[in-house]
Amino acid sequence: MDKRWDLKFFMYLLAMALFIYGFSVGGAFAYDVVMAGPKTYEEGTKVGGVSVDGLTRPEAENALKTRVQEWLDLHPVEMLTEEQSIVLSEEFLTVDVADTLDSLKEGTVNPLSVRFNRSALEGQKEAFGEEVYDHLLLDKLTADIRSQVEVLSDKSLTYSVYDYVSNGTESLFSVIAEYNQKIPDGSDVFTYTNELDGLVIEPKSNVSLLEQVNDVPLQNQTALNVMASGLYGAVLQTNFDIIQRHISQHLPAYAEKGREASVNLSEGQDFMFFNPNDSSYKIQFEVSEETLTVQIVGYPISREYEVLIQNEREIEPRTIIQYSAFATGAEVQRKGESGLAYDVFREIYNQNNEAIDTEFITQDYYAPVHALEERPEPVEPIASDNEGADQSGSGSGDDSGSESNGENQESGSNENDSDDDTNPNQSDDSTTKEGSQEGSSGDSDNENEGQDSDGTDGIWSPEEGPPKGE
Repeated sequence: MDKRWDLKFFMYLLAMALFIYGFSVGGAFAYDVVMAGPKTYEEGTKVGGVSVDGLTRPEAENALKTRVQEWLDLHPVEMLTEEQSIVLSEEFLTVDVADTLDSLKEGTVNPLSVRFNRSALEGQKEAFGEEVYDHLLLDKLTADIRSQVEVLSDKSLTYSVYDYVSNGTESLFSVIAEYNQKIPDGSDVFTYTNELDGLVIEPKSNVSLLEQVNDVPLQNQTALNVMASGLYGAVLQTNFDIIQRHISQHLPAYAEKGREASVNLSEGQDFMFFNPNDSSYKIQFEVSEETLTVQIVGYPISREYEVLIQNEREIEPRTIIQYSAFATGAEVQRKGESGLAYDVFREIYNQNNEAIDTEFITQDYYAPVHALEERPEPVEPIASDNEGADQSGSGSGDDSGSESNGENQESGSNENDSDDDTNPNQSDDSTTKEGSQEGSSGDSDNENEGQDSDGTDGIWSPEEGPPKGE
């Protein structure tokens, strides 16, 4: 009997303990629910760049759905072919906000959950063309799209279809650039075309002309410059980036304005460019009579490029005067030639032939060839004995008069010099002794050939004032 009462008493105590424990835990929970309100996300919680801290799940879900829809409306997935732009079906891409919140980590930045329905593209197979569609690399395409959508990037979802087809599908290749370069007499370009024909431009890589021709046994400077100019003219018609390019001191007769390039093996002056595309391209050469044709072959690019020459100005030559004891009169030793300066731009057109952007390429400066004139040496006047006696016996007034006459004579003999020094833009003459300018003006053409694109090193221009030594 006592044992039964002991068991009942124990059960009673256990029930009371469980009641008190349950009431304390449940009461705290009820207090949190009733008094503290529903659970919200911690501070610093973001999804796709959208902050959801302080929001409840329903509030966060509504905010994200609204923001995602706004973003998708402004960022359709667009694929560019050679002839048209294809906007992918809306069913191809879905952003799952509920799944995103299910796997969300609070207090950090979370990507959106993105899903793709590849079967939605089948209805657009005809727009792509069967051959392009069959070679589409959908895994690569969806990975690039996902990286933009999951963070709601500001970048547009516009892609070239040829960046997402199997590499080496030559049936899709076309000539994306072609340039005809004039060949001057006596220039054997076959040495270089045989070496470079079929050169492959790898994706995301540089091409150096000097590296490609470094092993050619017999180098021809003019022919090498012709090759560089032809390549440069073709590259300007693409989206390739110019890494390094030099020009001659004077525009060669065979070169077109804005398309000339000069290289020099001994000085390391190179022509180098970069292929920013995900596909490779091939360079082809064809020589016919006096023309070198350069072609770049590969997958079409979605834009067209046109070279523009702007801000063109002519730089007038100066006249360099040399005095000689053997000259009997003024004689022109060399005629002057005007210099040239201009800016080179690349204008970009979309598939509707609308100009959408203009890219500055470089500024070219070709120095003028100064005229060279030879004259007899000036004869200095000799003072007579009477004038000397008058000067020694006369007062300060006579002295000042004599000095004034001498100054006038000197000023007259050097009139060209003073004008040139004070305002080089108004004077065409500069005076030197015989031979003093031969090295700086007559022979500098060959010494400075292949200078940088700005072309101003050691070259006089009207904006700079008179050249050194004149």
